[in-house]
Amino acid sequence: MTTLPFKAVAVDVDGTFVNDEKQYDHQMFDKILTRLHQNDVQFIIASGRPADRLAADFSEFANSIDFVADNGAVLVRNGKIIRTTNFSKKCILNLIDYLHLHYPGAVQNTLISGIKHSYFLKSTPAEYKRSHYYFYPNSVEISDFNEIPADDQYTKLTLDYPSKIRHELEAGFNSRSTEKIHVTTSGWNYMDIIPAGVNKATGLKEFLAYLNIPKNELIAFGDGENDLEMLKFAGLSYAMTNGQEIVKQAAKFIAPSNNDNGVFRVLNKYLDQTNN
Repeated sequence: MTTLPFKAVAVDVDGTFVNDEKQYDHQMFDKILTRLHQNDVQFIIASGRPADRLAADFSEFANSIDFVADNGAVLVRNGKIIRTTNFSKKCILNLIDYLHLHYPGAVQNTLISGIKHSYFLKSTPAEYKRSHYYFYPNSVEISDFNEIPADDQYTKLTLDYPSKIRHELEAGFNSRSTEKIHVTTSGWNYMDIIPAGVNKATGLKEFLAYLNIPKNELIAFGDGENDLEMLKFAGLSYAMTNGQEIVKQAAKFIAPSNNDNGVFRVLNKYLDQTNN
């Protein structure tokens, strides 16, 4: 009997698991998930999407998979948040002030991601509002970012701005703040600002420790820069054909594109080599 070379699967969502229409084959996933569980393999979604969006995306599988949400800032197991890493409200407002001063065009389309709600300005253009409401269904529109409540937990700040400034932004803000940030791309033109030291790999490391699975028994799939740490962390790593070149260079293998069921095809190939 051939055994699978992994005991956990970690999959990015946009550009990896779902196609360009943000869809995936639910029946095919159900069949693959059943076969994986028959082989005692855990399935983990690792995404920049927030936990409430992922809960909606995978509602029928919520009790069968785990989530590393907000690029590692939020961990969800059995439908419940088990850990968050967040900014203070003061740090978030300092970030907004820093953007106003150095990158004023970025603030208008910025979204602050919280555990209870996400927040963006009422003056945000309509096309961005549609995107925000899709990815962050519990969003609240506010007149000024100073209105964000003190009792929420802020895990991420997302902005639409040329990503070439991400290293400059990170270094500049960190040079004057005790709370450090990490800036990464999250697909399309968006950048995510998350607490320093947080990424998909740190979230997965915590899950694997809980599950008593070594990292060399993790297989991971991704396409973007925010997947780099995860792919370098995993024992088996696949970059999608449609992925960024830097991601392809970091991964051990290349999978078919997200529009060609690349994740499913690779997993089925492994599964077909077993008796299940």
